[in-house]
Amino acid sequence: MAQSNYKFHSHNDYAQDFPFWKAYIHGASSIEADIFLKNDELYVTHSEDEIQADFTLENLYLKPLADLAKAGKLRNLQLLIDLKSESKTSLKKLVEVLNSYPELTQSDKISFVISGNRPRPNEYKDYPGFIEFDHQDLSDLEKTDLTKVALISQNFRDYSVWNGLGRITAPELKKVETAIKKAHDAGKPFRFWGAPDTKTAWSRFAEMGVDFINTDKPDEASKYLETLQTRKFELKTPISVYQPKFDYDKSTSPKNIILMIGDGNGLSQISSAVFANRGELTLTQLKNIGLVKTSSFDDLVTDSAAGGTAMATGTKTNNRAIGTDKDGKDLSNLTEILAKKGFLNGIMTTDFVTGATPSSFFAHVVERDDSESILEDLNKSKIDFFMAAGARDFEKIKDNFIQEDFSDFNDLENRTAVFLSENMLADASVRGDQFPKYVKKALQNLERQDKPYFLMIEAAKIDKNGHTNNASGIIEEMLDFDKTIAEVLKVADKNKNTLVVITADHETSGFGIMQGDLEKGKIEGGFLTHDHTGAMIPLFSYGPGSELFNGVYENTAVFHRILKALE
Repeated sequence: MAQSNYKFHSHNDYAQDFPFWKAYIHGASSIEADIFLKNDELYVTHSEDEIQADFTLENLYLKPLADLAKAGKLRNLQLLIDLKSESKTSLKKLVEVLNSYPELTQSDKISFVISGNRPRPNEYKDYPGFIEFDHQDLSDLEKTDLTKVALISQNFRDYSVWNGLGRITAPELKKVETAIKKAHDAGKPFRFWGAPDTKTAWSRFAEMGVDFINTDKPDEASKYLETLQTRKFELKTPISVYQPKFDYDKSTSPKNIILMIGDGNGLSQISSAVFANRGELTLTQLKNIGLVKTSSFDDLVTDSAAGGTAMATGTKTNNRAIGTDKDGKDLSNLTEILAKKGFLNGIMTTDFVTGATPSSFFAHVVERDDSESILEDLNKSKIDFFMAAGARDFEKIKDNFIQEDFSDFNDLENRTAVFLSENMLADASVRGDQFPKYVKKALQNLERQDKPYFLMIEAAKIDKNGHTNNASGIIEEMLDFDKTIAEVLKVADKNKNTLVVITADHETSGFGIMQGDLEKGKIEGGFLTHDHTGAMIPLFSYGPGSELFNGVYENTAVFHRILKALE
């Protein structure tokens, strides 16, 4: 396994079920072996009464290291040898043993660092060049020759009683950071022993600059630290928050419907963007809130096809099915129903138009990957215009849609396909504010028409970044979605006759917020899976009929409540 940006120390490594190898293959930068000299043999043990005959320093550590060195596969490693028996005789024997391994003592890949019962600092220089020391005194750094010092270690309990959960108190944090700074000012790496061994602690120590993070769980620490950077996000400049006016007439039915779907967008995804934006989003200004159960007909955990179909048709179906019921029969969807009521129908997405969510509002196929049939259904659909990525699809629909550049999209006299620039397929960090601007212009166009309209807007890449466990991508996509929401609410406030429903098709990745800093807009996330989950997802609504969407209900109710609002 590749080493992460953060180094960790496998404490009491000999106590692992596979000493040395478990830590080594998981990328440990430092491995600890307690040794005790008895009968002229160096045993790996914490105390004399725990000695096991085959647990010798050579068997467990030196021979495997030598084999790796001979094979040219030895990576950079610190072997921290903690002397439990008397210092001078133990060190003398250790030097003797190491001298029989020139492939190690002459290698620049491994360092042997003595801890535990060490000689006095002024005696460090008396030992061979391949021997270094773990210095454990911060009070004598200025008067000590640190040439042979490999690192500085301290007992964490001398500074704090923190158990690794929640936050360390401010006074104790200051003492801890001061100790780390003293070591770094002396030009030496730093380690705590006796430190809490939790994910929260590993993250905190990494942020503080602890050079070797102490752990008894090298496999877990490796996985956690290796992905730490991709699970962190900091928003330098907050986005603006729009304050809705709430002056629509609650007693009337809406003229227009805008359904906004954040693919994979659960409560934690929304919360992470809230915290990164210093506590507020445009979305969180809304007052009508519901919780939606998302399971499909044939599975507790839905996919986008079944999730989209439930909202588009009001019927549960099998995963992978789009616009068909559990038996494969076509279902009437919102765009077909609303077209009969004189509505214009539009779709906007950061995905391809054949993606599972947008397809659910016009197609009828039993397999979501059947793009050919989905495009055939688009030709026959009641969709008046769409904006999506992927101009490659136009060849299959050119007889039924005209293609326009976004800059020329100013009327709806013909069925129109607007294919967005190729970087719309990229994440928000690359495409910038394109999508909110496109939605704004599309709404200006729709507002000029003399017909009511239904518009489905999908933020597709929250889901994509959930699948790859990319916290930064999730938050950036959610912030982009919130900018889009602001543009929609501005139009709803202007015309006062538009129902806006904002939800998701499912949650992706089991995303959780592990810690952060509200003032600095910092977030660290964690993930349960790379797949979808069965968690309920929030729904926010605004405008005439929005009170119908409060409560807890099935995803099929979104369809039925939209139609009820129009009655």
